[in-house]
Formats: sequence, C-alpha cells, structure tokens
Amino acid sequence: MLIRRTPKILAMSRAILATAFLAAVWVEPSQPRHTAGLAYTVLALYLGWSALMATISWRSWWWDFRFARAGHAIDITVLLAAVFLTETGNGDFSSPFTAFTAFLLITASLRWGRKGVVTTALVLLIGYGIAGGVVYRLGAAIDAYQFCRRLIYMIPLSLMMVWLGADERVARLAGIPEPGGIPGKRRKQVLAAALSFARRTFHSRGAAIAVVTSEEPWVDLYRDIDGVFTHERIGPEACPEDLGPDIDATLFDITRSRRIVSFTDHHLVPMGGPFAYALAETCEVPRGLLGRITSASGHGQVLVWGVPDAGIDDLPTIGVLGREIGLALDREEMALLAQSIAVSRVRNALARDLHDNVAQFLAGTLFRLEALRRWIREGGDPDAEILAMREALRNEQSELRLVIDRLRRGVEGDRATDIVAELETLMAEMGNHWRIATTLNADCRPLPVSIGMAHELRQLVREAVANAVRHGQCNRVDLVLERTQEGLLQISIGDNGHGFPATNRAQRPRSISERIEALGGQLRIASCTTGVRLDIEVPLPIAA
Repeated sequence: MLIRRTPKILAMSRAILATAFLAAVWVEPSQPRHTAGLAYTVLALYLGWSALMATISWRSWWWDFRFARAGHAIDITVLLAAVFLTETGNGDFSSPFTAFTAFLLITASLRWGRKGVVTTALVLLIGYGIAGGVVYRLGAAIDAYQFCRRLIYMIPLSLMMVWLGADERVARLAGIPEPGGIPGKRRKQVLAAALSFARRTFHSRGAAIAVVTSEEPWVDLYRDIDGVFTHERIGPEACPEDLGPDIDATLFDITRSRRIVSFTDHHLVPMGGPFAYALAETCEVPRGLLGRITSASGHGQVLVWGVPDAGIDDLPTIGVLGREIGLALDREEMALLAQSIAVSRVRNALARDLHDNVAQFLAGTLFRLEALRRWIREGGDPDAEILAMREALRNEQSELRLVIDRLRRGVEGDRATDIVAELETLMAEMGNHWRIATTLNADCRPLPVSIGMAHELRQLVREAVANAVRHGQCNRVDLVLERTQEGLLQISIGDNGHGFPATNRAQRPRSISERIEALGGQLRIASCTTGVRLDIEVPLPIAA
C-alpha cells in the first residue's frame, strides 16, 4: 500500500535527510564551518519542519497537498543555506548538496510532473548562483572550481529528471477483465467485472457505477459492497451530474467540504466550500474517489469508497478506470450494433432470395396453370405440361434447399464455380418455365467465380428474366457475358418486350440493385419501345 503513497514517501525521505544532515554536522569536527549557532538553528528548525510535514502527510491528504508548494520552497531555501553554512574545500563526499538536489528534483517530478521539475531546476540553478555570489561578497572563502563543477553537474541531473517526469503522473492500469458471455449482450457482466476490478485495485470496501444512457432519462446504478453485486434503476432526479468537460477525477470529503480535482491535463486543484455529489449521496458515502465515465451511448461516474489511506496518488488511477469503463461500454455497444447489422443483412438477403426464387417461381407457375387450364378446355393432353411443371417444381425445390444450406453453413467463399455454365443452365430452366426463348453468349469460358458471387448473379438474372416476362410481355431474353481487361465482368440482359411507358422513367428494380451494390458493381438501364436492356458491371476480384 505504501508504494502508491507519494506524499508519505517524500515526507519520510525529507525527515531522514534532515536527521542525517544534522547528525553529520554534529559529529564532524570541522563543522559547522561558518556561524555555528546559525547553522545548528537552521538544521534544527528544518528537522522540526520535516517532522511536522511527516505528521501532516500521515494524517491529512488535504493539508499535505495545500502545504506542498510551501514545503518545497522551504526545502530549496534550507538546501542553499545549509550547503554554504557547512561548506569545506574538500567536502564533496560529506556535503548534502547531491542528495538534497536529487530529493528536490524527484519531489517535483512526483508531485507536479515535468513543469515542476523544470521550475525547480531553474530555481536551484539561479538560487545557487545568487547564494554563492552573496557569500563571496560577504568575504567568505569559496572554492570556485567546486562551485562551478556543481552548477554543471546540476544541469544534466535536471535534464534527466525532466525526461523521466515527462509522463506527468499518467497512471498505468491493467485492463478490466473480460467477462464471459456473448459480446453485445453482457452489459451487466462488464460492469460487475469493472466494479470487482475497482475494489481489488484500490483495496476498497465498496464501489459503484452510475450510467445514464442517451435514450432514457433513468440511471442504472451498479454497486459492489464487500463482494455483493447489486443493480437497480433509479429516477432521473438522481442523475449523476457531469464532473465538467475538463475534470477527470476528484478526491473528496463532503463532511469537511474538501476536494482535490484532477483536470484532464493532470493538473490538480484543491477546492474548499460546500459541494454535493448525487452519486455519493445516493450511496451514503461521505469520503471517496469519483471518476468520470464517457461513452458513445451516454455518460456516468464511478465511485470508490473505503479506500485505506486514500490520497492524490489515487486520482490518476480513478481517472484511467473511468476511461476504461467507458471503452468497455463502447465495445459492448459496437458488438450489439454489429449484431444488429448482421441480422439486418441476413434478413434482407433472405427477403431477396425469397422474392427472386420462391415468389417469381410461384408467379410463373400461376401463368402455366392458367395456360394449362385453357389447354385442357380446348381438349389438349395435359400430361406433358404436368410432367414439365413437376420437373420445374423439383428444380425449384433443389434451389430452395441450396438457399437453406447457405443460411445454415454460410457462404463457402474459398470454393469456385464456372459462372458461364451456371447461367447457361439457369437460362434454359427459365426459358422452359416461362415459355420463352433464351440465348447466352460468352467470350470467356470457363469463368470461375466464388460460390457466393455465383449465387448473387444467378438470382439477379432470374429476377431480370421474370420481370421481363411479367412486366414487359416479352417472348425472348438474351444474355451476354464479357470479361474486360480491367478485371470487370460485364453482363447485358436484353428482352424484346414493350419496355417502360413513355411517360415514366425507367425504375431501378430494387432486388437487382441491392445485389449489384453488394457486389460493388454498377447498373445502367436502357428502355425503348422494343424492349429493355440491363447493363451490369461487377468487379471479379471481389468474388474470385
């Protein structure tokens, strides 16, 4: 627990350095060199100050933070005074200069990051130079070589501390454990895992998460107290207020009206005066840590209380935890959205297949049945037509089974088939079914494409032929296939029907358009009084 308690570590280090410095001066025969009474007074007062700061650090995170800058200034002043009061010509190994300089730079790095290190280094360099000049003007002997050497040594030490403090107190937190279940349907499990992770991270007694979705005014409150997880939905009046656009986390004590706010740039600011946090009041928590949660679906807060020896070191961690929870919620929303899109695609694909297969076949069967009835009335023999219709039903049954098989197993994209042969068979079947003449011309044989693309092309050709017969009253459909040098498959489907009415624009068939768009292709429609022609281009690399 002590490893993440920076103020206490610094306070203990300061007290040890002050004690060791005073003891070293006491036992060294040549010390103090200048003004013994003043030297002992300064060191004794500094030791008392160090003990006071250690007591404050162990008892109150609020006052430790408020006194931090003043304490740092006193540390710098005592260092400069003590070094010159106890300086000797051969005191490189006994001088506290190096130890105190490193202590001051490390303190600035841990408390204020890179900016604190830069400020401290500049103050030390300038202050050491000014103090040396003052002592020299007062007539004291100064080793110029040693004085300049220490100034030079201070520069690389400061540069290294600036580099090490570049992260500016950015916390590093292990990811929230991934719960079981289906992604997109485990929101409660994700938040339960986040609460358990928060309690383990902070060794806290309890943790809570309040999330407000953008669609509903209700607040979902999740709590984990001593390992017991609960969930409830509370009214909009208990909605957790936003911490602010620039505020990341806060360490608060409502009973004493104290809080330290961490902004998104990791700048810490103490704030006094009465305040209230709705989530803390709902959970009856007077002291704790509060972090902001932001996600695509809404916002919320994470609250942790009962943290042993809470301090400012916990602010970056609670801020990162809030961001991790927001990312976990976003992943769930993305998974749910992906599932919705997948279901929508399957539904649309199934609707297209049923329309182009079953619906069109049934429409053609009705035409044939009507023709068969007239044939029987005229005294014709129906056996041949009945056998043909039975064969057509058998073929359509096979097609329907293929659709069902594709829905169950998915498209076998790694298999290929000759699309020219597939469409030749289809055109012959469509000619027999609709009682029309069909032709197919292709300059590329064989032309292998994937099973999925072959299915889409078969369906759009089937739909185009059915539309030409039903709406154009044609008796002939011609299909032309060409493969271009740019890797495109050009398909031309023409009929000899009456075309679109002159007063209406050519309407794009929805099912055919959707299939071509899914294949990444283009569709052009040409209509005249002698028929309609569909010109289709689809890229072969997508399918092959």
